[in-house]
Amino acid sequence: MENVSREGLEFLGNRDRPIAGQSLTDNPDLVYKWQQPPEFTDLPTAIDGMFIKLTEPDALSSITDMASRGTPIADITKVILYAGFEEGMFNPDLMSLMIEPTMYMVMGLAEKAGVLDYKIYREEDEEPSDGKEQLKGLQTIIETAKETLVPDAYKKKASQVLPEKIVEQIEEVKAESLLSKPETTEEE
Repeated sequence: MENVSREGLEFLGNRDRPIAGQSLTDNPDLVYKWQQPPEFTDLPTAIDGMFIKLTEPDALSSITDMASRGTPIADITKVILYAGFEEGMFNPDLMSLMIEPTMYMVMGLAEKAGVLDYKIYREEDEEPSDGKEQLKGLQTIIETAKETLVPDAYKKKASQVLPEKIVEQIEEVKAESLLSKPETTEEE
């Protein structure tokens, strides 16, 4: 106790944070959704539920807008999955299993909306420092070009991760390209 100053103890005591064990004294009727049993407990039903959420008009519009603005697919997926966890859709373990299928669904929906130049990870634009990294980067660019020149390239890899039913449903989604002409009604 000789090394602890009085000012340091007062600083720690006056911080606006919960004290240890405070959650045990909270009202049991006012629990967070993530503190309750999750809505989904297995991967196939969680993938189906996530697909339904992603194809809602507002969510689909937000996903395609973010992808077209250059937000990496991994970042979009991270936001979607964390929000799903907070809403009580799944526990952290199932959330980590949902990363790959959710990324493929987001890529498929972005491609379906005409966004073909999306980034998968944030570091994609960084320059390699040595010759080996440059060669590896060129090989990656060639592979990526092959995949993006083929329409619906996500299907090849997505079919290995996503159930075929979800891949077929992505094909049926009517997502408008951001460059498409808006529909006009007869009244306009």
